Amino acid sequence: MQKKIVKGFTLIELLVVMAIISILSGAGVVAYNSYTSSAKETATKANHTKIVNNMESEFAKCKLDKSSKIFNSHKCDSSNRPSTGTINNYVNSLGLKNPYDKSQPVAQSNVCTSGSIAISEKETGSYNVAYASVKKKKKHTSLVSSGWSENYSKTKTTSVAFTCASTASASSGPKQTIYTYKPPHSGPGAGIIVDENGNMLAGQGAHACGPDCFNGKMPNWYTTDSNGNRIYPGRAGSKWRWVMTEGASASGNIASSCNGGNCKYNFSNGTYKVLNSGVTYKAGESIANRKAVP
Repeated sequence: MQKKIVKGFTLIELLVVMAIISILSGAGVVAYNSYTSSAKETATKANHTKIVNNMESEFAKCKLDKSSKIFNSHKCDSSNRPSTGTINNYVNSLGLKNPYDKSQPVAQSNVCTSGSIAISEKETGSYNVAYASVKKKKKHTSLVSSGWSENYSKTKTTSVAFTCASTASASSGPKQTIYTYKPPHSGPGAGIIVDENGNMLAGQGAHACGPDCFNGKMPNWYTTDSNGNRIYPGRAGSKWRWVMTEGASASGNIASSCNGGNCKYNFSNGTYKVLNSGVTYKAGESIANRKAVP
């Protein structure tokens, strides 16, 4: 009887097959990453559209009824327009999700934070609502006007070429919150008291402060809010926190731009925004040496 010979694969044939599989797998990973990146940018664009539509709807309420409240708390018959802080708090209560990191709020001050929508006041009563497309290297901004606007106009959206110098991704590096805050350095420096969204305590300005303020070593120090309630910014678990904005200069001088509630702190990337100028700075740098960040 003749034996039936079964031929196997040679080593070269096996290596060729493995190389083909590796190439196909790599292509699949690239395609998947491209798909997820596009999906996240699409979700960010959808959030931007929803926020613009909601702002328009809120402002429209005031046209129908001057006794109404918009953005949860602002009175339509007020002589003052809604602050960006009030609008940000309202936006972050809508249940929108940051597609890059669901633990991070959608409304943030830095347009270069992945998935964020930055709301700023262009002029009295008119607001820029912007987001950055890292993939397309563009910034898309919608100008939304209100009844408080000096130059009222219908909402219009513009797109300009834009590149974030270093994208502050919500998913990169250790994330900080009001409960895990660590100062940029040991101090001394200027500090402000903020809530979990980075909004300053009403009626409070910046204070010159040593390391003990920022490191939680003053648990019994307190101030009061507008209703006379005690606020303990140095206590663990408090809903208010001392955060450093500016550091001391080389000569030891401490100065700050944060007065009368005009600053907002961003826990996710360690920056603060001076609201009346719209400029964002990295926390911990002195006024003389600080530089604006995108």
